[in-house]
Amino acid sequence: MHIWLFWQRQPESANDALWRQGILAAHTGMLVFFGTLALIAWYLVPRPELIRLRQISVSVAVLGTLGFAALISAIDQLVTSNITPLLVGCTLAALAFLHRPLSALWLFSLTLGLFLFGIQQTQSSPAQLLSNQVNGLSSCTIGLLLAWLQWRNFVQINTQKQRLQAQAQLLEEQNHKLSYLAEHDPLSGLLNRRAFNGIVEHELLRFQRTQQPLCLLQLDLDHFKTVNDRFGHPLGDVVIKRVATLLSSQVRSLDSLARLGGEEFMLLLVDCDREHGLQIAEHLRQLVETHLKVVDGNAVALSVSIGMSYLEAGQSGTYDSLYLASDRALYSAKQDGRNRVKVAAPN
Repeated sequence: MHIWLFWQRQPESANDALWRQGILAAHTGMLVFFGTLALIAWYLVPRPELIRLRQISVSVAVLGTLGFAALISAIDQLVTSNITPLLVGCTLAALAFLHRPLSALWLFSLTLGLFLFGIQQTQSSPAQLLSNQVNGLSSCTIGLLLAWLQWRNFVQINTQKQRLQAQAQLLEEQNHKLSYLAEHDPLSGLLNRRAFNGIVEHELLRFQRTQQPLCLLQLDLDHFKTVNDRFGHPLGDVVIKRVATLLSSQVRSLDSLARLGGEEFMLLLVDCDREHGLQIAEHLRQLVETHLKVVDGNAVALSVSIGMSYLEAGQSGTYDSLYLASDRALYSAKQDGRNRVKVAAPN
């Protein structure tokens, strides 16, 4: 549109013709320059991985904006003292693009130098030349100030954003920690009774649909009170952690292991029939007996009694009936001398 408007104007003097020719040439150069940049931008939009090319194109756009602003303002001096293009270019470059303070100082200083060189070639009036030199300095200073304000706002917003992200991450970590503590025993790291109960109820519902067998094991360390009395509660805590680690290393990822409190543990074996469950229970019993003879140099000689209940295809039962059956079996194991596995079916 600018090219068309200037093309329609007929020059009234040789100086006017030179000005018109320069303005048309400058605007034609702008059309080609920014048209090419538009095509590059269209190419880069769906390709975010071309980061370096994006940065280069932005830098070229800034330099082109300020360069053409200084050039057109200098050409205008042939017929007028107007430097509005320089002021508009400096304002646009400062507000539309983000510049680091040092880069902005270099950029607007270069623009000022280009403008001052240009008007010395085109402005013949010493008074107008001095006036426009001052106005050009003011325009570039305004651009520099706006660029600095933009950068300061960006830093403040970015800092606040990082602070909010850090707070959100901390809150998420705290929520995750609280959620973990709500479902896990703090000493052993195993599931607590509340979380374990929910898992068992869920697996019983699945059993009703699939009829895949499951076993419930109740484990109780034999004479654990003696360990606390002889060696102290700190060693008792070490024993609990050692047992938790030992049991955890032997169960499958689909099974659930919990500490009910004190020296009592519970293990749910899914997709596991009675015979397989007995094999696992016996293996765990032998493991505890073998690995807990000595703990931290103390001869604790611990063993474990295990009571097991089960559900197989065609049977029905509730968590209460399974728990009572395993508890009954555990009591039987204790009564028969401890360090053994007993099994009972739910009523």
